[in-house]
Amino acid sequence: MQIAIANTLHCIHLSPHALSVLAKRFMPARGSKPLPRYLWDMEDLMEKTKGKYTHEPLILRRLGGRDPETGRKVNQHIGGGTKFDYFMIDFHRRGPKEPDATYDERVIEVRRDPNRTCLIALVAGWEGKRWILATENMKAGQIISTTCYIPESPQEGREGNAYPLGALAPGSLINSVEKFPNERKYPTTDDDVFIVTAGACAEIVRHQSNFLPHKHEFVLSKECMATVGRLSHAEFHDKIFGSAQMHRRFGYKMASGLFQKKDGYLGRKIRRLPPPRTLTPEEPPREPLSFTLTKEQQSGLTGIHRMPHMAHAGFNYREYPD
Repeated sequence: MQIAIANTLHCIHLSPHALSVLAKRFMPARGSKPLPRYLWDMEDLMEKTKGKYTHEPLILRRLGGRDPETGRKVNQHIGGGTKFDYFMIDFHRRGPKEPDATYDERVIEVRRDPNRTCLIALVAGWEGKRWILATENMKAGQIISTTCYIPESPQEGREGNAYPLGALAPGSLINSVEKFPNERKYPTTDDDVFIVTAGACAEIVRHQSNFLPHKHEFVLSKECMATVGRLSHAEFHDKIFGSAQMHRRFGYKMASGLFQKKDGYLGRKIRRLPPPRTLTPEEPPREPLSFTLTKEQQSGLTGIHRMPHMAHAGFNYREYPD
């Protein structure tokens, strides 16, 4: 049995062993792909947090569209603007795996984050405080819960609560869908989950027994966590900046005006549907190895050609005739 989750941008198919996510935009098979934004220096974030989560506002080094390794300008539309504090969002919500057991938290504050399109909420539980993405009806004082238990029959989730994808029934709206199950690492970024834009959500629309590929699809596990509800601040897309200077204040530069021929991006050309993509976690980088070699080993010579230990004293292996 599979569950298909779809909206204008995303569609998810859930099977007993895997989950498939469909995105109609932002991931073209050919043509010009979106440039990396390079807003924040993740190495600076890792150094200041030391791999741990913190709800305190951070002052990070901004890249301004430059590659963190080479320093070259990659994205010409990013740079400048007012320097805002960075709030780390906890996208990995975990709870007990026993039935009728939940991890409850209270919403302390819902505020605007200048670095994101949707609102963020500060919640507190017995494990501490953390920032999460706020849904459209989330308010201060509300109690939200998290569970990792997957029942035999799917259920309708409550807005703001987090459940595994295999526990939600058709008709549920979800956001912040994890790409990999049982993965909780810090610091977290928007690339670790799907559906983080203001007003965006996915909807479980039907059960189906056959796999119907359509556009770009991703195979995920049913144990991946997701938050029920539509993300807040949906009116962000209707905002009018009024001038290029106001847009620049938020760190976005204007276009250069260079004419570029259309290349079929965003579905301007009809092509064959691509096969489903299976997401695999990246392997951690290997530790560098160091070796200490002697001069004899560095020479690479063997037999009578190898360097003797007494070479500095004039000794050699040559045989001179009598």
